[in-house]
Amino acid sequence: MNSRPSLPCLLLLLPVMALAGCSHMPVTSMVKLARLDFETSDPAQLRAAIKLPRTLRARPNGVALRIAVQVGRGPEEARDFMLREIPEPAELTREAGAGSHIFAYRIDDADLARLAAFRADLIAKKSSGQKGSISISVRPQACKVGELPDGPITFSTYLRTAETKDYVTLARDVDLRSIVPNAAVVAEIPRCGP
Repeated sequence: MNSRPSLPCLLLLLPVMALAGCSHMPVTSMVKLARLDFETSDPAQLRAAIKLPRTLRARPNGVALRIAVQVGRGPEEARDFMLREIPEPAELTREAGAGSHIFAYRIDDADLARLAAFRADLIAKKSSGQKGSISISVRPQACKVGELPDGPITFSTYLRTAETKDYVTLARDVDLRSIVPNAAVVAEIPRCGP
C-alpha cells in the first residue's frame, strides 16, 4: 500500500457533499502533503481547520476525520474519527477577515487508540505487497446563524501534521455553491441553536 495520500483534496463542509476535486488545492500544498506518511505520522499531532463566513458556524460535536483506504482491488475501507474543537491557532489568525472566522480541531483522545488499531490493520494488509491509496477528509457539519447571501459562500480548509509542521491550505476561498450546484442543499443548512 502506498501510504502517501492520493487524494487528500478537501475538507468537507457538509455531510451531504460527497467530494470536490483537487482543483482548489494550491500546488505548493500538494508538495507539502507529499511528505505525509500515514504509517508513521503521529495522529495526536494532526490538526484541521476550516474558515467559514460569519453567517455559518461549525456545529459542536459534529466533526469527524474520515480516512478511507483501498488496498489492491479490495473494497474501500473508511473509518470516521471524532474531532474536538481547539482554540483558533495563532498562525491562522491572519486568514480570517472581518467577514469570516476559523474553527480548528484535533482528534479526540478517545479515538486515538481506534485510529492506531485501524492503521495497524492496514499496515498488516500492506505486507501482502499490494499497492493502495488513501484519502483524508474532515467532515464538519455547519449551521447558519443568519441568512446566507445570494452570492458566493466561500470557505477555506487547512491541515497540519507532524510532517508539515504548519497548516497547509487544502482549499482556498471555494464557493460552496460551485461544488454543490443544487441550490436546495445550501438552503437546507439548518439554523444554529441557541
